[in-house]
Amino acid sequence: METFQLPIQLNEEVKNVLKADDHFLIKTDLKSYKAKNIVVATGPFQTPNLPLFSKELSPSIKQLHSSQYKNPNQLLEGNVLVVGGGNSGAQIAVEVSKVRDTYLAVSKELNYLPLVILGKSIFWWFDKLGILKANNTSLLGRVIQTKGDPIFGFDLKQAITKNEVKIKKRVISANKNQLIFEDKTTLKVSNIIWATGFKPEFFWLQIDGVLDKEGFVIHNRGVSNIEGLYFIGLPWQYRRGSGLIQGVGYDAKYIVRKLNER
Repeated sequence: METFQLPIQLNEEVKNVLKADDHFLIKTDLKSYKAKNIVVATGPFQTPNLPLFSKELSPSIKQLHSSQYKNPNQLLEGNVLVVGGGNSGAQIAVEVSKVRDTYLAVSKELNYLPLVILGKSIFWWFDKLGILKANNTSLLGRVIQTKGDPIFGFDLKQAITKNEVKIKKRVISANKNQLIFEDKTTLKVSNIIWATGFKPEFFWLQIDGVLDKEGFVIHNRGVSNIEGLYFIGLPWQYRRGSGLIQGVGYDAKYIVRKLNER
């Protein structure tokens, strides 16, 4: 196995990146660097994605994003609404339901898959069946992107069956201590955990043409249209596994090959 003495800089934050002729100027909170190539490996989980109406809620409500949640001890007395039907929301709702009256707001029907099949992780099966290899333009890839991820494991399903977690429709607005749902029902809450994902933010990449109107990276398999600028770890960068530790190596090899071509 090969090892490398890479000059890793810890506790140093990139403030901005500029393009100057054939190289980049990188400014951090400590010093400046100059580089011919840059690989952005910050991943997709950057800025919590909170609905604008969350600001309209009473300050007496405890609001946390899923990235801030550690355990139920952070919560106030009273009920809890978890917003978001992904795996983070499912796991948090199950844990909180052991000690609080818990509701889970979801925007679509919940689908479940087991975590383990015949003694193997389901992601092992995904790899063997080629699901992690499905690229973003294939028929399988397009179907998976449309449907989104299922809930892995059956803990949430069991909690719903036991009425430990009560399902609500999608949250559409708020009024002080009250949430309003898609079916026009309302709920007064003491705590809200926003398991609503993240939004990408690349404000520090101060280079024209890197992002589209929605703020997403313009790229082809992680190769930006800005010469010398590359990305790694983006969701569906090329394949289903692009945003997973199990699959990111495939994209990394491609980026290194493109770097060597330069």
